[in-house]
Order: sequence, then structure tokens, then C-alpha cells
Amino acid sequence: MEWFEGLQVLSLESRRTEEMERLIRAHGGQAVMAPSMREQKLDLSGALSGFGQALAAGDLHAVVCPGAAATRMFLRELGDSGVLALSGVPLFAGRAARAVLAEAGLHARPLGHDQLGSDWDDIQATLLRVLEPGQHAALLEYGEAMPALTARELSYAGLRLSSLPLYRCAFPTDSAPLAQAVRDCVLGGPDVLLLSSGIQALHFLKYAERMKLLAETRAALSRMVVVSIGPACSEAAADLGIPVHLEASPYKMDALVRLAAAQAPALLRGRLRKTA
Repeated sequence: MEWFEGLQVLSLESRRTEEMERLIRAHGGQAVMAPSMREQKLDLSGALSGFGQALAAGDLHAVVCPGAAATRMFLRELGDSGVLALSGVPLFAGRAARAVLAEAGLHARPLGHDQLGSDWDDIQATLLRVLEPGQHAALLEYGEAMPALTARELSYAGLRLSSLPLYRCAFPTDSAPLAQAVRDCVLGGPDVLLLSSGIQALHFLKYAERMKLLAETRAALSRMVVVSIGPACSEAAADLGIPVHLEASPYKMDALVRLAAAQAPALLRGRLRKTA
């Protein structure tokens, strides 16, 4: 078997970089390693306590759940009793997040244009449409804080806001490889992207946005074969608008690389035939 057949394979792995690089090379690929994150834990106790108090007092008029990954984490932190209490609050969510809420028996209304995830413009427009001055909205934040402009516009309209910062983007201390990976993708470099966590996809897009190359990076990802390590990773990628073509089972790094090596070359050849 030819395996990767010399294709360029981009990995955003941060914790087990050397092992991932070794696996890619052992399967005939040119490894492009770009560590994408460093851990930054957040203490949610204060935010959750304030949310619980507002929920118990009936002082929540909207809860905004933009993405599936943040929503799943939020429900897990909230616990069964909190989820039950949430059923009496108007929920607004992106399409993928609504599916997560539905699994917990909760109904949510769409945000914006009903896309998989929702941007801050969608959130702002929705809250301005459905809330009255003086009402209180809580927003889940995953990866980035609410932009100052959004917060200002909602405050000008008389809305009270609180946020639940479930996760903050923490880029690697040495971000040069990540920046180079974004540039290489835009210039037509790597053929395959391996994702071993949804956070990797989030950081890759966020860094591309920082470089003002987000649209070009999304276009580049559409020509690559994207391979996920498992369902949670695939869901997070889809939530970000990144299509996943292959999903490993079992959910292990060696299975991820083996699957990509066995099937990515044929997938790429099939695309070339269609465009010829």
C-alpha cells in the first residue's frame, strides 16, 4: 500500500507533536506540524453561581448558545437540576447547538440565518429583536469574548448582559509555525488536515482571522481532505463550517493517521477527475 503517497499532511497537534509527526512520516506523508494551542483553564464557579442566581430569581429573559461544543460543555457544567430549570427560559441557538439542546429535552429558537454556528452580528440582531429594554440575556462564550462593539450596542438598547466564558483561545507561545501553516494553506500547500480535537480547528480559524486571511483559509480548507479523530471533533469542526470527510474509529491518533493515509489520496484523485 502506498499510504499517503508523499502528500503534505498538516497536523495542529500540540501535546503529542513528535508522535504525530512520526506516524505521518511512517505512513508516507510529508508532515507539516503547527501546534495550535496551549491550555488555559477557566474558573467557571463565579459565572455559574451568578447564572444560577439569576435563573432561580426568574431574571433571565434569553440564553444564547451559538455553538454545539460550548452548549455541550455548558449543559455538563449546569447539571441535571440546572438543565431542568433552563426549560423555562427562552433559548436561542445555532443549528448544531439546537440539536445538542434537543438531546437534553430543551427547545431553542434559531439565531440569525440559522447557520451551523452564529456570529456576533446574528446574536446582536436577535437580541435586539426579541428583548425589551431592561431585560437580561446570558451568552455562552467559547474561544472569544463578546466584542466591545456588540456589548456597547446591546447596552445602548438598554439590555442587561452577562457572559459565561467557557473557554478562552490561548495560542501557542511560539505561533510562527501556526502562522506559516495558514500561509501555506492559502498558497495551496498541504493536501490533508488531521484534527485530533475541535479546539485545533477553532484556533486555526481564529489565527487566520488574526492574519486577515480567514476567507482565503476557508477556501483552502474546502479543497483539502479533512480527517477527524472522532464524533465530538467532527461536530466541533462542522460547528465552525469545516466539512469533515473521514472520521477515525477507534478514536485514537494512530487510527486517525492510518485512516487518512489509506483513503485521502484516493479522495483527492477523485476530486481531480471531477474537475478535469
